[in-house]
Amino acid sequence: MDESRALRRAAWAGAASVVLLVAAVDYLVGVDDPSMSDAAILERLNNDARQAAAGVGVPLLAAGVALLLWFATGLRRVLDRLSGGDPLAHAIVPAAAMFGGLTITGVSLDLASAFAAWSDEFTPDPNTVRALGMAGQILALTGLIGCGAIVAVTARIGQQTRALPTWAVWVSYAVAVLWLSGFWSGGIASVAVALWLMGAVIGMLRVARRTPPTATVPAPGAPTPEASRTPPTAAGG
Repeated sequence: MDESRALRRAAWAGAASVVLLVAAVDYLVGVDDPSMSDAAILERLNNDARQAAAGVGVPLLAAGVALLLWFATGLRRVLDRLSGGDPLAHAIVPAAAMFGGLTITGVSLDLASAFAAWSDEFTPDPNTVRALGMAGQILALTGLIGCGAIVAVTARIGQQTRALPTWAVWVSYAVAVLWLSGFWSGGIASVAVALWLMGAVIGMLRVARRTPPTATVPAPGAPTPEASRTPPTAAGG
């Protein structure tokens, strides 16, 4: 596969990951609010529609994380080429994996009570549900550190290579700080994640459009195009 096509596919994978991650959030049980009454928590857990949604949310989230990792590999290739092989670019994929792993773990904790409520042998306790929901929220927000690393590395390499305008560099740094402060910014950090990723997708598609197709490398022993066009010499010279 040529370089341009690989980058385009990675970019579209990033766009699809945003859609799936946003959709997965809508399927959360949502019991991480300490001020929610016991009756409201139990009503959410015993709601058949929410229990069914809990079974849909995790696969959607897993698919979104997988596509995000695909996007991260493409972004690493772009940054590696721009920087001439700066080792800092190799932090992109591990940072995306950190975000995905902690987010899946946090969402699983939030959904654990809903899964358990399917069984008639389990009696939900509102305080336990609150604790699991808060633990899940903390883990998911901690995963935003990985997103902060992705945008900080991208901004740094873009600044060093002058591939990004000055305003875009400083906006990216501001977004990185916002992600690192996810515990206090709440849903604003999550919205910033989606907006920055969509901007990165557009940037990668532009890079792919300017990237020439990779020439096909002939197999060992196969004649090159130049050799095939050379007329055979006459016998005996």
